[in-house]
Amino acid sequence: MTHLPKFSPALLHPRYWLLWLGIGLLWLVVQLPYPLIYRLGNAIGRLAMRFMKRRAKIAYRNLELCFPEKSEQERHRMVVMNFESVGMGLMETGMAWFWPVRRYRPLDRHHRL
Repeated sequence: MTHLPKFSPALLHPRYWLLWLGIGLLWLVVQLPYPLIYRLGNAIGRLAMRFMKRRAKIAYRNLELCFPEKSEQERHRMVVMNFESVGMGLMETGMAWFWPVRRYRPLDRHHRL
């Protein structure tokens, strides 16, 4: 049996309030219908790409070194898709934390190897 730690009142300290707000917003967002969550996740990823310019520049450079044969457009699309996947990963984390099994079961697909 797994031993779960008890909730610590220290987590209510004001320094954690922004974290609690973020978790609350994530809970709120994952209550939306899945197609909307998907679009929001992609949008958050594209937004992150705009704000995290240094990370985007690193991604462009890595792809330039790894795929010199690809065009600039192809590499740009790969960077955009990567950031969109990161945004969707955030949404999927919230879904894993907060969705009941009955809600994600229809999305569950198993592929035989």
